[in-house]
Amino acid sequence: MRSTVRYVTTPALVLVLTTAGVIAPVTSLPTSQAVAVPPELDQVRLTGIDPAARRDPSALAETAGHAETAGHAEADQADEADQARPGGTTSTDGAEEAGDADTGDDHTAPGRLAALSPRTETLTFLVAGATWDAGTAEQVREVALRVREDGAWGAWQDVGFDDADEAGGRAGTEPFVSTGADAVQARVRTASGRPPSGLRVDVVDPGRAAADATAGVAPGPAATADAATGYEIRPATVSRSAWGADESLSSPWPEVSGDLEAMYVHHTAGTNSYGRGQSAAIVRGIYAYHTRSRDWPDIGYQFLVDRFGTVFQGRTGAVYDNPVGAQAGGFNTGTIGVSAMGSYDTARPSSALITGITRVLAWKAYQYRVNPWGTATLTDRGVAGDTSRTSPGQQVRVPRILGHRLTNNTACPGTYLNQRLDDIRRAVDGRVDSAVARYGKPTMRRAPVVHAPTRLQAPVQWSAKQRYSWDRVPGANRYQILARTARYSSDMPTKPYWYAVRTVTGTSAVLETEPGRSAWYAVRALDGNHHRGEMRTLVRTSRETTPAQWEIGSGWRKVTDAGYHAGYAYRTARDGARIKVGGVRQASQVRVVAPTGPGYGRVRVIHAGSSVGVIDLSGASSDHTVFTVHLASRRSGGVALETIGSGEVRVSGIALVRDF
Repeated sequence: MRSTVRYVTTPALVLVLTTAGVIAPVTSLPTSQAVAVPPELDQVRLTGIDPAARRDPSALAETAGHAETAGHAEADQADEADQARPGGTTSTDGAEEAGDADTGDDHTAPGRLAALSPRTETLTFLVAGATWDAGTAEQVREVALRVREDGAWGAWQDVGFDDADEAGGRAGTEPFVSTGADAVQARVRTASGRPPSGLRVDVVDPGRAAADATAGVAPGPAATADAATGYEIRPATVSRSAWGADESLSSPWPEVSGDLEAMYVHHTAGTNSYGRGQSAAIVRGIYAYHTRSRDWPDIGYQFLVDRFGTVFQGRTGAVYDNPVGAQAGGFNTGTIGVSAMGSYDTARPSSALITGITRVLAWKAYQYRVNPWGTATLTDRGVAGDTSRTSPGQQVRVPRILGHRLTNNTACPGTYLNQRLDDIRRAVDGRVDSAVARYGKPTMRRAPVVHAPTRLQAPVQWSAKQRYSWDRVPGANRYQILARTARYSSDMPTKPYWYAVRTVTGTSAVLETEPGRSAWYAVRALDGNHHRGEMRTLVRTSRETTPAQWEIGSGWRKVTDAGYHAGYAYRTARDGARIKVGGVRQASQVRVVAPTGPGYGRVRVIHAGSSVGVIDLSGASSDHTVFTVHLASRRSGGVALETIGSGEVRVSGIALVRDF
């Protein structure tokens, strides 16, 4: 399960964190060590339209970054006519534009004015954003912010928004970047004209660090003598410790994508005038906004690039793995997001920014053998009502390098950056070709040779814990265990991600599986540079259910015997007595463990309301015989054991073998 740390804030306008930072030295910066810097946040709560703010003639002025409407989708689909065609009807959020007649709002924008805050002084901040409760009934159509910098108020800027993206998180906007604002005003439109619950604006002061002015970068590893690893063209990257990440704000994040299908280009919002020495602090501000304001377990993007071309590591593990992020609601697995810091609806991207983005994408394209001009078929794995242009389960064919707006209702990555995507693809293609010519095609360290599971391990794991093993891989010093799991009443995961279970130094691991859960365990080798090898399946297995998961009818009683499987059995001599496991999904077999002997009775196995087999327990005496009944229909539905006649029946285990 996902582990998300929640931070509870008070209704007060100012919330100051006093969490102590953890010092993390960076050897590349001998004169000023990077330190973990705790942020400070202000909150401005929005409950409706402030009357005084509404009387301001500029309150409903046009935004500098225009709102996303159907026009963006139509333009993008025309540009990518042969490369990106979502199946079904493309969402055009904002097409049903309505004036705010009841408030005198004649501004042409989607939705009705729902909230307008007064111009509110806050602490000095570099990052801001609006958030609201996930799952609210109100449909947010527009969020705009304007801020005061150096004593002057800027124009309204449209800020893209999305749903929660992370389990337990809050819906909200992209981070809005400033050069050092000290006041903010927010405007929100919804379909109904009512504000969403929990609506607020958070502003973040990421703090100051001496190392901000000279944020160090970690170079990519040197090429190996024997074979390319994919890291040969890794760009110099500012590590999390170098930009001052306070790791106490994040929580463990075990989800990693098994492959890389596509790479998203993003932008933030707000200013493009920040200085080079502010970039590290802005990344810290975005990190605090994502973890503190949106309740995400980590920063949403895998990488960020500032206008000077500096590359920053985002999500934990992004340099050495492919952690699932929050870069495109509905399409977060099998993809990564590279975010350009700034608003590129209002300014053209610098050549340095384009070069920085190109270097990140070329590295990942080379490492994962992604064709920069190719296409990929992605499946919308979001939920109904999120910001994706497609419906959950729907597939869309997209370019391997694409803008956020192509699959989601947002203006991101901005008009001017979106126009440069072909230039980026061309440059990425050239860098990949050069890397292949110089180093060859990258190869991953080979997968471990695993030892075949025993009959006690697969297809049913008959005890809570089992040890699985494999051969040592030359050059590896650790091995990572990964898993995909599901309860018997849930479909097996189809998302292309894995949970990182643990890392071990030996060539075996004891894996514990919960009762009634099916698991697909895999292993891969890691070397001293954290490079990952190919995955190899350890086992695909299902843990038996327990009586706590059964529906036990009348006539049964529990009897204990050390010789029985698990030390007990349920006994009856009543005709038609039932034990049922309800809501079974995707089962291919039912395995029943029962004592047998002369004079014992029979049991009918029923699946989804139909009889699928009969078990005869009157064979040779045994404390625990395993019977297998195959389910040819693969239908979902309850599985029941029903006694036939009055012969004694004892049942001590029911296991459900799942389809993978």
